[in-house]
Amino acid sequence: MKTRLPARREARTLPILKQHLQEPPVVDADVSGNVEAEEEQEQEAGISMSPERRGRDAVLEKQARDWLDRLGLHEGAMKLRVEWNRKLRSTAGYAKWPMWKVELNPLLAEFPGQVDRTLKHELAHLIAYARAGRKRIDPHGKEWRKACADLGIPDESARHTLPLPRSKQTRNFTYQCPSCQVKVERVRKFQRHTACLACCRQHNHGRYDARFQFTLIGKKD
Repeated sequence: MKTRLPARREARTLPILKQHLQEPPVVDADVSGNVEAEEEQEQEAGISMSPERRGRDAVLEKQARDWLDRLGLHEGAMKLRVEWNRKLRSTAGYAKWPMWKVELNPLLAEFPGQVDRTLKHELAHLIAYARAGRKRIDPHGKEWRKACADLGIPDESARHTLPLPRSKQTRNFTYQCPSCQVKVERVRKFQRHTACLACCRQHNHGRYDARFQFTLIGKKD
């Protein structure tokens, strides 16, 4: 529910619209960007127009491709995939860059207008990253807000207020920046050397700097 990759083109998952605590932005030592790559939860499915809302949705995919074509993003329109993901719970949707893939929570269908709005919200992330190129951007920064406006949702919020089931995951690990002292709580340990984005921007032009690498300061039993 992710600033184009340089040498290593790894798929990255952008967690969007979560109801639980959002973490401060980070800079990863191995992957350029301010969004940490997460494990992808792929599901096998062909194109389906079934009311069960699973797998690829041909209707929503065509609609989103039309929006991209109108904005001149023809390459993205050709690559785009829109799918329903039943594994999503508290998250309304995910935008996966550079895969040009949007995943939606099937429960959105229970709330009038939210399928269309969430699709535009997630698509705006892909548009923002495509326009940014190699430039590092915030997931819900000015580039994303501009893309939302272009899609007709200029007042879009970064987080949803839908009564979706809350995630039961416990954040067991607490990290802290040695410079600004900001704390980050995580479900899993960082898999790579990861630094505070704010400090890296202030002191090293946004590039990874080991001086601001997060330090583990707490672990729940």
